[in-house]
Amino acid sequence: RWKMDEPSTLTGIRRLSNQNVTHHFQHGHFRNHNTQHHPFYSKSNCQQTTPFYILHDSLSLIMRIAPLFLSTICILPIYCSAFQNSQLIDSVVRRQIGRKSSSLGVSELHVPGYAKSKLPFILKVEHLKKKSPEGTTTIIQPVEKTFKDDDFESMIPHNTGHLIHKTKSPIFTTEECDRIVNEAEDVASKTEWTKNRHGNFPTTDLPLVELPETMKFLRLALVERIYPMLKAQFGEYLPDPSKLRLADGFVVKYDAAGGQKELKPHRDGSVVSFNIALNPADDFEGGGTWFASLDDAVKIDRGQVVSHSSALLHGGHGITTGKRYIMVGFVILEGYDSWSMRFYNQVRNL
Repeated sequence: RWKMDEPSTLTGIRRLSNQNVTHHFQHGHFRNHNTQHHPFYSKSNCQQTTPFYILHDSLSLIMRIAPLFLSTICILPIYCSAFQNSQLIDSVVRRQIGRKSSSLGVSELHVPGYAKSKLPFILKVEHLKKKSPEGTTTIIQPVEKTFKDDDFESMIPHNTGHLIHKTKSPIFTTEECDRIVNEAEDVASKTEWTKNRHGNFPTTDLPLVELPETMKFLRLALVERIYPMLKAQFGEYLPDPSKLRLADGFVVKYDAAGGQKELKPHRDGSVVSFNIALNPADDFEGGGTWFASLDDAVKIDRGQVVSHSSALLHGGHGITTGKRYIMVGFVILEGYDSWSMRFYNQVRNL
């Protein structure tokens, strides 16, 4: 009963002419609906009254739109549920492999707390003062150790350098490592090891700032050994190696007998990370630092160091027996916030 002048628009609907309405009345098309004698549906009203046509226009449009509307109502919840499930699955997978949707902070600009946390590790003149038995005070002059390429095993090439390094010989002596472990255990016996300092990837650890004797030793060791080592390893990338600063450091304890045995894959919030083995490798089975880029763990013995770009996906390979102690450090490049983030993003998927 409807004719469309313009099928693509609602304005193209042309109402029945008065002649057509008269034709329907003459042939009794309305009789089956008991409308023949109804005042509103009278012949005169159908020919002259516009509400009749408005009502039929509205009903027709509703009948045309209703199926589409109902289909949308039914399909939309299914689509939303599927989208949410896909997002949830993707989020879980990213958490499991350390690929978080939000970027990690890698400098003081991104992690304002680094501006304060770096301060205790900075070597000052008062840290170099040493009193003799006679009571005289002398100033110790730091002597930087020289490192060569032959001192490391280097892995994961990038441009003209490498992103993972392992020292071939110890950088800390046996006595230095033992003192650090003993102080950590002594302090932990009074305050307990912390287990929730690092958010989604916590370790059983103690902050180095809570180990006063270790801090005295480490400030000088950073300047004489660790920073020169990192400069030799990553100097190819660093715009100014003299700006290397330890922003966070801690002693980690892995214990196969009821303690933390491993650390899941993750990325660190810094430019360069290092860990130093503090006890002999034959004290435990397993262990080492696992890297996704290698699909293997890099193992070191007491006093040796593994250093790497903090952006690389890595984790603590599980131990099956014994105890494993390591010193971990997160190092930033002071004053190079934008460069730090660019470098991080360049190498994170290597």
